[in-house]
Amino acid sequence: MLSLNLNKTKYLQFWTKNSQKLDLNITLMNNQITNSTNTKFLGLNIDETLSWKSHINQILLGLSLACYVLKVITPLMSEGTLKIIYHSYVHSIITYGIIFWGNSPLNTVIFKIQKRIIQTMTKSKAGILADICLND
Repeated sequence: MLSLNLNKTKYLQFWTKNSQKLDLNITLMNNQITNSTNTKFLGLNIDETLSWKSHINQILLGLSLACYVLKVITPLMSEGTLKIIYHSYVHSIITYGIIFWGNSPLNTVIFKIQKRIIQTMTKSKAGILADICLND
């Protein structure tokens, strides 16, 4: 007894540099289904070229906010509390779907922000010290 909302239904056509994009006209019950360049599926932003650029941009927004929050609360919290906040907030954002987007060339930006967050939390400039502190 499921029904399809034709106003919200779209299709996503995947293509690569070496393939041509097809001009498809899909209709269902005399309603044309439109093409979309990206969609959100189970929390992952997927685009038609699988470049993960839109998903990584979403992650960057979340991490930028987390970086600001941690910068503000670091002087007020203990190291243990900061680790809990890091793992519940930052680490969860980064690791969700990393098996899909982690091999993208754009991933270096994510890991640079992660490094900046850890340096802020540990009040250090050395990445090695930050790695040691979070692995306790």
